[in-house]
Amino acid sequence: MKKYLLLSLLLCLPTVPAWSGSFDLSFNDTSAQAQLAFPLRSDDYGTMQLEGRALYNDQEDTRLGSAGLVFVGEPGNIPGLSLGVGGLLYGGRTDDKQDILAFGVGGHLDFAPPALGGFGLTGKVYYAPRVFTGLDAERLLETGLRLGYAVTPKVRVFAEYQNIRSDFEDRGNWTIDEEVRVGFQANF
Repeated sequence: MKKYLLLSLLLCLPTVPAWSGSFDLSFNDTSAQAQLAFPLRSDDYGTMQLEGRALYNDQEDTRLGSAGLVFVGEPGNIPGLSLGVGGLLYGGRTDDKQDILAFGVGGHLDFAPPALGGFGLTGKVYYAPRVFTGLDAERLLETGLRLGYAVTPKVRVFAEYQNIRSDFEDRGNWTIDEEVRVGFQANF
């Protein structure tokens, strides 16, 4: 099952149009996550991009996918700062056959100024209140923090902490994914 989850995401790569996008792969001994992001529309004020992700966590017995639209822009005159807001639709299953369907609203902040010589920091928060959740989930919260280094202009290596929690009808608050992973991001 582990192989098929990531393989299905990787098979989508040849069908991606010739837009500038990114591919992330992060992993540790018990989990792996693959992410794709590519712009749908871009202008002087920012970019609307489609994001998709597949996550497998053996320790929590979690298989989770998310997809959505995020609007990204560079505010003011702060070099290296990028802000994004949008929504992600989550779907999957975790321990004890708890099914998840949620729509999270949130965003991310990327800060990689030229003065740091290739180092950058990324943070994200997405929240799905009770009104935007279904199946066994009652609400969902995803947070993450990533420290990266640009090896080349198109390749960045990183270490990332990610926490995804959800409230379930019969189980209460449950950790779906809480891991530190290493990986790379490639821009194409």
